[in-house]
Amino acid sequence: MDKKKKRLLLSLLIILIVGGGAIAGTFAFFTARRTVSQSKFTAGTLDLDVSSNNVALEPFVIDNIGENGDISGAKTWTVRNTGSLPGRLLVRLQNVTNQENGCNDQEKAAEPNCEADNVGEMGNVVTLNVSLNGDDKVSSTLATDQQSKIGLDWNALTPVIIQPGDSVTIGAHWATPESAYGNEIQSDSVSFDMDFRLIQLISGPTPTNE
Repeated sequence: MDKKKKRLLLSLLIILIVGGGAIAGTFAFFTARRTVSQSKFTAGTLDLDVSSNNVALEPFVIDNIGENGDISGAKTWTVRNTGSLPGRLLVRLQNVTNQENGCNDQEKAAEPNCEADNVGEMGNVVTLNVSLNGDDKVSSTLATDQQSKIGLDWNALTPVIIQPGDSVTIGAHWATPESAYGNEIQSDSVSFDMDFRLIQLISGPTPTNE
């Protein structure tokens, strides 16, 4: 083989080696990449609707005892989860207020210090029962110092879970017979609010409900 052919063959061999190295380097750095735009994290919602015959809720006021002397009454609510997450329903009393509303001679005879006392006694003799779907679950008198009992006892029940779009019926009924009280509650009144809360289901401590 003459010198020209040798140089040509050597040049081709060098080109092949260099070219092969370049290709190998290119393969070593192949990458693929995609960018996902408009990623979104959306929080679920938790909300409730409380209705009673499609009218707005009002605080309870118990006064003006009827002719037969019994103190009684009842009301029901439909509580619906209008959010997108399941929630635990909590029920409690708030703003329990017993008013004396004056002190006449008959009340003074039964309660000598009634003029100096602005806290009424009616709540002490009225028992409130709270029901779930028609079954009584918790109860308490409406004495001012017993305001937290309904909520605490409700908290001790098996948790009431309402799924999105579902509803439960909560009832409240109260009563005391005429033999359970005397002139000490004349002119007295008791008022209270029912408070409904729907909380997110999370692992953690039991929610406060008093």
